[in-house]
Amino acid sequence: MATSPRAAPPPAVAPARAPIDLLPEGTGVVVSAASVRHVLRVVDVAALIGTYRPYYDQAAAYLEQGLGHNLLDPGRWPEIGVDPDRPVGGALLDAGSGSMCLFITLSDPQRFRQFLDRVGMKLGGDLESVYEDRGIVLGQESNAKTSLVLRDDFAFIVMVDNPSLAPHDFARELASVDPARGLTASPRWQQALGPAARDVVAFVDVARMMRAELEAQRRQGEPSPSWAEQELQRLREQGGSAEEIARWQQVADEQRAAEAQHRERRQRERELWSAVFGPLGPIVFELSLGPQAIAGTARAQAPESSLLRRALGPSGAPPPALMAASERVLFGTGGRFDVAEGIAALDALLRADGKSVEALFADIQRNLGGEPRAAVEMLDGTVSFAVTTRDVSALVTAEGRSSLGFNLTLGFTNVVAAEALVAVTMAKLPGSPLGLAGLKVKRGKGRSHVVTWPQWRDVHVALVGSTLTISTDPKFAANVERAPAKPWAPRQAQAAPVVTAPAGATLLLDHALLLATFMAGAAGERYTPAQNQPYWRFPAVAHAAIEGVPESAAYRARLKEWQRLDAKIDRAEKAQARERMALAVAAADSLGSIALHVRETDDGLMTEGGQYFGPGGLARTIERVIEGLTTSGRDGDYSVHEQRGRVEQELQEIRVRDIERALRVRAAE
Repeated sequence: MATSPRAAPPPAVAPARAPIDLLPEGTGVVVSAASVRHVLRVVDVAALIGTYRPYYDQAAAYLEQGLGHNLLDPGRWPEIGVDPDRPVGGALLDAGSGSMCLFITLSDPQRFRQFLDRVGMKLGGDLESVYEDRGIVLGQESNAKTSLVLRDDFAFIVMVDNPSLAPHDFARELASVDPARGLTASPRWQQALGPAARDVVAFVDVARMMRAELEAQRRQGEPSPSWAEQELQRLREQGGSAEEIARWQQVADEQRAAEAQHRERRQRERELWSAVFGPLGPIVFELSLGPQAIAGTARAQAPESSLLRRALGPSGAPPPALMAASERVLFGTGGRFDVAEGIAALDALLRADGKSVEALFADIQRNLGGEPRAAVEMLDGTVSFAVTTRDVSALVTAEGRSSLGFNLTLGFTNVVAAEALVAVTMAKLPGSPLGLAGLKVKRGKGRSHVVTWPQWRDVHVALVGSTLTISTDPKFAANVERAPAKPWAPRQAQAAPVVTAPAGATLLLDHALLLATFMAGAAGERYTPAQNQPYWRFPAVAHAAIEGVPESAAYRARLKEWQRLDAKIDRAEKAQARERMALAVAAADSLGSIALHVRETDDGLMTEGGQYFGPGGLARTIERVIEGLTTSGRDGDYSVHEQRGRVEQELQEIRVRDIERALRVRAAE
């Protein structure tokens, strides 16, 4: 129901310069782009439209017919009063209630309001003014989950997932707030950010979001009775039997215990997040957008006593697992860390899952012997790791997993102790519970070892000075000892300064790794008719008895025909899979990689880097993904599937008759 405007106008305040000036002071997350045109810099829109012109024209015509404007073209947004050259973005207003908003900048507020009225009439859902102050709140009813706020030269779409948990009405706050009391005027914003000049600015206050979630839980109060407790109460009130009441009492007790365990786990997780992010100020992202990269910085103020600063060591050399690689690096990371603080951080992480670092050490000791904690305390904190591949094109074949490898380096404080630790571990590994069937350890050159891994690559273990190297690449240890003739470099030249710079920690992610992960999970045994025994036709017969009936000659004859048809389908499916995966590899090359490094600043931490695109950039990635999706089922001969289905039905009937004769039973219809 609409409410009347206020009798007296509110006191005048200076108009907001940007939509973020109107956000509430307690806002937890903000992402603001300089304009939609800035966002579109990352993709060659003209090339995509040219490739899919018929689809674009069809969609544009549909919008013209339905809304009167082609909103796919930002150049035409002024026709409805929207400015494509000024800020757009979104914000998480309150984490506890799931309150958020999207915002745009208007070139003509009156024209935009007229557009809304026209669309509302066509859709049969007029927007009414439900509140007026310095701005107007529009909605189909008061206190709706979704509403629209028009204020100054800006429009906000406000969405509230759970209004009962919201601390106040955010739509009304946006319509009435004084910009001098909003988020950008607050000390926490100004201390964290200051004037922003990048294409995209994001503000993430993790500590504020955690507090908002706790406040929402307090507002929610005690949880309502579970379905089991409700059923138990109903039985008691209606005089249920003692057996029923006892059974439902057990269900209710088990449910209460599970809920208590969930609450305890959530509490441990909150404690972990509080320990990691509680001391930090808001995290500020400042990004520049372009066709070659989305790159910039993320920084946060953090006291020296914070867990992240205590755990992160001083900036050091680039990770050897990357710099000494002679294969393509799909994922790489490394840095220098404080060992004692690292153990404490690992313990906090494990305790969030109900475990502990002591239990982990005990498990390692049972499997390998020795003193795991003492071994870890011998580390100097330098570590690097990389997932590699000899040939990324092999990822599209059945042997893709065998092309994957890794590099690992660990720095030790005591060379003699490290040599002893390696010797003891290599001696115990084959006979330990961790040893796989067929795993063997032999001596390599010098004091190195070679671990033969069944159905995979050999793993080479060697000490280079005080650095332990473990790798599937036989050249890796030598490359660590002396720079290789052909130094490793990231595939995207723009990422090189990020991963090769001295830093506290470094990360590289080649998007081809996502393909490798997919391929590893996609493998599986092919279905056979023997897996589909007709158990439902013999409900009174034990499954083992049915499975024990031998296959008759008639069954085996038709099974050969099924196998012939299935092999034909398998060949066609594998050919399509190879084509799709080749396109996926090409798409990964165009998408490029993510490269980041972290270092300490005078007042906190800073991350630099971003997403770096390969040849063709994001536009070519999209084209290849679409091409890969449309390849599925293209030019397929589904008549073979129909033939195989008919043969399988015949096999089922033959199998039923064989079971009837062998077990002297009658099949159910």
